[in-house]
Amino acid sequence: MSQIDLLYNSLAAGAADQQAGHAHLLTRAEQLCVAQESITPEHSNEQVHTLFARNEALETVAVNESGVPIGLINRHQFMEQYARPFGRDVFGRKSCIAFMDKSPVVVDAATPIETLVKVAVEAGARVLRDGFIATSNGRYVGMGTGYALMKAMSDIETEKTRQLLASIAYASLIQRSHLAESDRDLRGALPDHGLVWEPRDVVGGDAYFFRETPQGLLGCLFDCTGHGVPGAFMTLIVLSFLEQFTAAHTQAQPGEVLTQMNIYLKRVLQQRADGATADHKDANDGLDAAIFLLSPDRGSMRFASAKLSLFIARPGDDAIQVAEGDKAGIGYSDTADDQVWATHALQLAPGSMVMVCTDGVIDQIGGAKQIAHGKRRLVQFMAEHRAHGAAALCQAFTSAFSEWQGEQRRRDDVSLLAFTAQPL
Repeated sequence: MSQIDLLYNSLAAGAADQQAGHAHLLTRAEQLCVAQESITPEHSNEQVHTLFARNEALETVAVNESGVPIGLINRHQFMEQYARPFGRDVFGRKSCIAFMDKSPVVVDAATPIETLVKVAVEAGARVLRDGFIATSNGRYVGMGTGYALMKAMSDIETEKTRQLLASIAYASLIQRSHLAESDRDLRGALPDHGLVWEPRDVVGGDAYFFRETPQGLLGCLFDCTGHGVPGAFMTLIVLSFLEQFTAAHTQAQPGEVLTQMNIYLKRVLQQRADGATADHKDANDGLDAAIFLLSPDRGSMRFASAKLSLFIARPGDDAIQVAEGDKAGIGYSDTADDQVWATHALQLAPGSMVMVCTDGVIDQIGGAKQIAHGKRRLVQFMAEHRAHGAAALCQAFTSAFSEWQGEQRRRDDVSLLAFTAQPL
């Protein structure tokens, strides 16, 4: 079973658990009702007054005619009217329908609570005040309060949220498990490295891929459209492609990998640049990515990128080299179907440090002026921390970036990779 199937199944299982979790919740109108005493049009207002006086907890009473609800009487409105001057003398012996609400909310006892809430919203605030009448086969069975209705709906929403969060947490385990082999290959290939991977939500649209190949270490850091579960689905599509393509094409160059990835994603997402897929004209998903192939002797690397930049610090050179990526993103509807990404060759002297990050780092708002972090600040950070090694640089970055963010919300998933090609 593919990782995409696993993620889908985990969300589906969460939905099933959600339904099971509802078993202990109140789900129908009858479960909110009390078989409360009712009256008929033959009851006088004096008798209603006596009923309310005898039962101080009674807020409303249903009025039934031959067992069929025709209205209800609200205690406070009734008492206010009845207490007016001459109210008892004028209305005392008359039928209680004089103070009756002739259009109460009446629902079948089997009505789902979600449907009942919609009915209540349409009826307005009076449902919270007066409650509702439940019937079975058109005949009165009891009264439900507005408070009971709101509490039941709140309980259902709380349970839905709990089940959804549990499902997403499980999806996170699947996403992380798919990165485990990359973690092992990265640790084995590069003794001095640091990797920051922080999804904005529990799961996210940033991911990475590392594999040892006959040509050397292949590494890819990428940033997919979206956050949360949509972003996570995209990462698994990309990771599945990288696993299959690199296994079948062991001599592929980085630019070729991105070129074929674009073709693959456009087919899977049905996003043709010529607009042929009219049914999906509103979809525009894709990713930014940087991919490199580090030679076995770690003295050189080949690099290709869609929008992401590569930063290189070479020993003896105070300046940080910034290798910009190609401007085209991968898989987007406005990216040419036959777009080609170039492969660039870079030399790495012993002690050279390489760094790459997703735009969650570049775009994060923060600092005293509440502005974007930007590339210039990242280059300066690399220059100040390069002497301590890649692992230490990433540890320092995590702390510094959190301080930069401050009280601002996290705007995007954040990923940053740094490594020393050949430690001195």
